[in-house]
Amino acid sequence: MSRHLIRYSTAFAMVGILVSAPAMAAHPVPRAQYLQKSTQAGTQTDKQLVFEGKRITVPVVAVAPASPDTTFEIHGKVNPTIILPAGAKVRFKLGNADGGMPHGLVVTSQSPPYPDNVREKIRPPLAGTGYVDRAKSKMHLQVAETGWFKLKPGTYYYVCPVPAHARNGMYGKIIVKATDG
Repeated sequence: MSRHLIRYSTAFAMVGILVSAPAMAAHPVPRAQYLQKSTQAGTQTDKQLVFEGKRITVPVVAVAPASPDTTFEIHGKVNPTIILPAGAKVRFKLGNADGGMPHGLVVTSQSPPYPDNVREKIRPPLAGTGYVDRAKSKMHLQVAETGWFKLKPGTYYYVCPVPAHARNGMYGKIIVKATDG
């Protein structure tokens, strides 16, 4: 009996490590619609995507079609740097287009390089989606989102918490800039 209790306690503790801000359960959405939203997100400047406003949703795709494995894509760019205004309420939506495995997204202040077990380095994350199941059909993909959160001016990272994914390059930079006024 106590062995089962320990096993379940460990499983719940791992979930708590992955998600510190509330995350919504993954749900299927039309694949084409979600991919289109992601390619229109933000304003592209060089290798950066600039987002403006007081409430910002960043639609991210894990392993978009025709993209390299273990990458995030936004606006058709692989692992782009995201520029956000300080004080904005932000949430990330992660659509998993990878038919082979789950992915997740956590926001952290911990910079690369990342070890195989990245969860130990990014405690506690600032926000997270939890694991998003793999795509099970060509028409839909699973999408989960972080809760709304705010970031102070500085540098942060969005990272896949699946073992070895961040080490293999599944992360990107977030720069939060102070707003004038």
